[in-house]
This record gives sequence, C-alpha cells and structure tokens, in this order.
Amino acid sequence: MADMLSDYGDILGILKAKDAEVHSLFRVGSRVYGCATEASDEDFLVVLFKGKQDLVFRPGINITVHTVESFQAALDRHSIFALECLFSPPETRLKSGRPFPFKLDRKKLIERATETSASDRRKAEKLFTAEWEPSKKKLYHSIRVLMFARQILDKGRIYDFGEANTVWTAIRDNESLDWADYQTHLVGFTEPLRP
Repeated sequence: MADMLSDYGDILGILKAKDAEVHSLFRVGSRVYGCATEASDEDFLVVLFKGKQDLVFRPGINITVHTVESFQAALDRHSIFALECLFSPPETRLKSGRPFPFKLDRKKLIERATETSASDRRKAEKLFTAEWEPSKKKLYHSIRVLMFARQILDKGRIYDFGEANTVWTAIRDNESLDWADYQTHLVGFTEPLRP
C-alpha cells in the first residue's frame, strides 16, 4: 500500500490541481469509519470549483471528484455518501470551503437510503459466488447506509461513523461460501426506515 497520505499537497499533485481550484477535500471510507487495515486503500472526495465528475485511481488511493454543482446536487438527492462528507469530523477535512446548504427532507432521505441499500444488497447477492470478498463489502455497505440514515433521522446528522463496524467484522470474518449464512447480518435491516 502507498504511504499514508495526509498532506493536502499530495492530493493536489495527483489531481494536477491548484489550491485555488479546490473548494473542499474530505477523507472518506474505512479510515473515517475506523475499520481500516494495513491493506486498506485511502479514499478521498474532492470538490472542485470547475471541471467534471470523475474517479481517479492510484495504487492504494481512490479519489472521487465532484464539482460544486454536482456535489450540491448529490446533497439535494440525499446521497448518503455526500451526507457523510457534510457531517464528517473536522479532522477528516483536508480543506473546507464555504458550507453547502442542506435541508433535510426525511421522506427523500428514507427513499434514497432504502434504494441505495437495496441496490447494494442485490449486487452483493448476485456477485457472491464469483466475487466473494467484494460481495461481503457490498453487504456491509448496504447495512451501513441504513445505519447512517437512521442517525440523520434521529439527530439530524451522522454522529457515529463507526456504528456499523461490529457488523463489518462479523461479515468479514464469516468464512461461509453460502449466501444464506449471511442473512443473519440483515436482521433488523429489512424493516422500512420510519420518518
């Protein structure tokens, strides 16, 4: 794995961007959730004033690129990934621009989180035989999305980024090759979210 990136300048170098082009830069993923291992990639989300949405990959590094407009649109859709950045702890913000406006629409959040979770769960089940490890991560993501949505519905923000880590450990350590053996992890996450 690449050395731990904590320098804002390192990310600028990878993106070939100047500081003035960057609105915000967030560390995201397992290093924020608190479940990273030595082999975990480093994940970032950068918001540029101009440009286009993109994904940038380097060995051990994944960068999601948004423009100010596309990130605002993701917030307006109540994308959990965008909301993770909005509510991220200060130490995970490598650069913070002017705050993005956000008005919680409980119905929209429930619809978006339920849709995202169900999609991830379907992908996990479909790919389980061919791609066992990535499928386990998708299953975990499907549960984490609902946990984060419940936190926002409860307190108006994500307040515990590590809440799903015990679920991830149980899924990760399950050695079964039978999808049915993973259904126990879904207990409590098949009921609809409530406003």
